[in-house]
Amino acid sequence: MLQESSIDPLGAMMIYAPIDLQAVISVVNGEDTMRIPILPSGYVISSDGRANKGMGASSSSSSSSSSGSLLTVAFQILVCHSTLTKQLNMESVATVHTLISSTIQKIKAALDYSD
Repeated sequence: MLQESSIDPLGAMMIYAPIDLQAVISVVNGEDTMRIPILPSGYVISSDGRANKGMGASSSSSSSSSSGSLLTVAFQILVCHSTLTKQLNMESVATVHTLISSTIQKIKAALDYSD
């Protein structure tokens, strides 16, 4: 797994690319690295841009708003078009849906967020 992450005032990101063990072994043995598909996926958590307007001691206004976060998730998946059937395509869509849903749930759990 290749992985890069960073946290700065704009937000946090985690980018990763799973790599098959056989591909790593072939690179170590001097094979051409251009034949290895590296498909990065990941997510970014950033501010939604709204300022957190809390009520100050001298404020007579009763309105306040809170800021939130935006979650952007991206996955790249290698699919061979020439052998796709309608059934295989629907299975791929279901797999991607499960992958995205479980990733979002894990991020929410890590951030202790509940709906």
